[in-house]
Amino acid sequence: MTVQIRCVRAKNSNVETKNITPKLDDNSGMTINIKWLIQIVIVIAMTTWGYASITERITNNEDKAKSLKGNQNNYIFPDIRELQEKVINLEKEVLLIETELKYHKEKDN
Repeated sequence: MTVQIRCVRAKNSNVETKNITPKLDDNSGMTINIKWLIQIVIVIAMTTWGYASITERITNNEDKAKSLKGNQNNYIFPDIRELQEKVINLEKEVLLIETELKYHKEKDN
């Protein structure tokens, strides 16, 4: 990696360009503005939180869809069957009452 530094001299207005290769070793350091560091940490935290919440929503929706598919036959259809049985029983009762009515009408005549 090469860094170019331009130096401008006030007196001569000559521009010099120097190539400086930085040396990286165990003692190398870096400076960063504390405001930038805080902003970077906040952006990373918000991104992580957003990803986690979206993943959680997707997982919850998948679980709900699976439970609806699994429970569809157990909860919806038995209710319909129970209603059908009740209707059949009521129809039987109506037929019994009608026949009793006919019997009593014929008996009275």
